[in-house]
This record gives sequence, C-alpha cells and structure tokens, in this order.
Amino acid sequence: MLSNSQQFRKVYDQGQRFHTSYFSAFILKNDVDELRLGITVTRKIGNAVVRNRCKRRLREALRTRIDLSDLAGDLVINAKSDLVKAEFTQIVDALEKTVARFRDSFSKTPS
Repeated sequence: MLSNSQQFRKVYDQGQRFHTSYFSAFILKNDVDELRLGITVTRKIGNAVVRNRCKRRLREALRTRIDLSDLAGDLVINAKSDLVKAEFTQIVDALEKTVARFRDSFSKTPS
C-alpha cells in the first residue's frame, strides 16, 4: 500500500495516466518488484459512507477479478463521481482495460 503523500505525489508527477468515466489511474514502475496500491476518493464524491463504498468496490474488483501478478509498480486510482452509480461489472471492465493498457506500455518501455 502507498501510505504517504510523497509516494502519491511521485506517482502523479512521474507516472503514466489513464482516464475513464469512473476513475483516473496513475502507475509508475518501482524498485520494490511488487504492486503497491493507493485509492483516493475526494469529499466531492459524497459523505464518508459513499467514499468508503467506492474504495471497497475498487479494492474488491482488483482483488477478485483483475490479474495483477505480473505488474510491479505503484498504482494510484482516483475515483470520479460516476463510480458511485456504476455497476460492478462496469468497474471491472474499466479496470481490465486500464491494466491492459499499462501492461502494453510497460512492455514497450525499455527497463
């Protein structure tokens, strides 16, 4: 897990971006050789109950439906307001497309 603002800031500043209607995702290769995840949901999205539900849905989709075993990097997901009303399958589809795009860009980038 990403835990402090410096780690998040580094991913925002140096990482690759991908935007969907449900979230914005940022990823940056790291030296740890494991995936570190950070999820942010701003107060604009809703109260604490709504924000926590958004985070739980994203974590559950990543945990159960998306294969992240070959990714080593820092992944930050910023939820958008459309995520609140989205079906779970729509969230999973958006995450699958995002992860596939990051995989493609990592394979093209020399290490």
